[in-house]
Amino acid sequence: MENENQDVALENNEANSEEAQTETSAREQELEVQLEKQKQITQRYKNKSKKDTGSDISKEIKSDDSLVQKAYLRSAQIVDSDEVELALDTAKKWGVTVDILVDDEDFKVKLEKLRISKSNELATSNVKSNATTNESKNTPEHWIAKGVPPTREQVTDRKTRAKIARAMIEKAGTGGKTFYND
Repeated sequence: MENENQDVALENNEANSEEAQTETSAREQELEVQLEKQKQITQRYKNKSKKDTGSDISKEIKSDDSLVQKAYLRSAQIVDSDEVELALDTAKKWGVTVDILVDDEDFKVKLEKLRISKSNELATSNVKSNATTNESKNTPEHWIAKGVPPTREQVTDRKTRAKIARAMIEKAGTGGKTFYND
């Protein structure tokens, strides 16, 4: 009886090992087919890129290069469009890369001059040239304190002049007293 159980167990092990071998060989064949497909796709891609003139690839490389340069400039705190343009033009003119250009003393001086001129222009752009135009001159209190009504040249708006004149007449009717003990 024990021999029969051992024989059955042995036969089951042999059957299982044969099934395992067929499964692994089927899996290996499937992997080989997939590998062959990938090789063919890679070969087609290589052939296709060789057929191209290469202009597309060179454009991609150039655009990537400019992006790298701009990223490097941003890391060097050169972010305004005119500063970036100055850096790229100077690098091209001098025939150096952007990383060398950023550390160059002459470029730093040029960049500082550009930044100073921009800040000066910004600071002076909001300055008004006619400093005599003052809203306080258009108030009745100013002209009452002055004691003389405004002329057309002094206050150009007719309605404002009339308002000032009415206030002056009203003040004259009270005797010009601001306080009761004047």
